[in-house]
Amino acid sequence: INAEYMGESCRNLYEMICVECGYPVNDVYREFSKGNIRLTRCDHCGKYADKYVEYELVIIFLDLILLKSQVYRHILFNQMPYQERGIDVNIIKTAIGAVVLD
Repeated sequence: INAEYMGESCRNLYEMICVECGYPVNDVYREFSKGNIRLTRCDHCGKYADKYVEYELVIIFLDLILLKSQVYRHILFNQMPYQERGIDVNIIKTAIGAVVLD
C-alpha cells in the first residue's frame, strides 16, 4: 500500500490496489448474487481496478511469464492477505519463480 495516497488512519480501509496505477481501492469487484460480479473502476485512472479477477489461471500464468507488472500487483496485493510486517512465503516463491523464468 502506497502511503503517499492516504494518511496513517486510513491504512486499514484500503487493503487492495488498482493493478493499473497502484492507487489504493476499497474493493476490486462487487458481488450482486452468487456468480454475478461487477468489476470496480479505479477513481484515480478510470480503468478496472483488477481485471485479473475474471481471468483464468492460464492467462494469469502467461502474463507472469511475460513479466507484466499488473499481474504481479494482482498476486502480491489483491490475492495475498495484508500483513503489516514480514514477507509471506508465497511472495518469496513468486519472486524465485520470476527469477528462474527470466
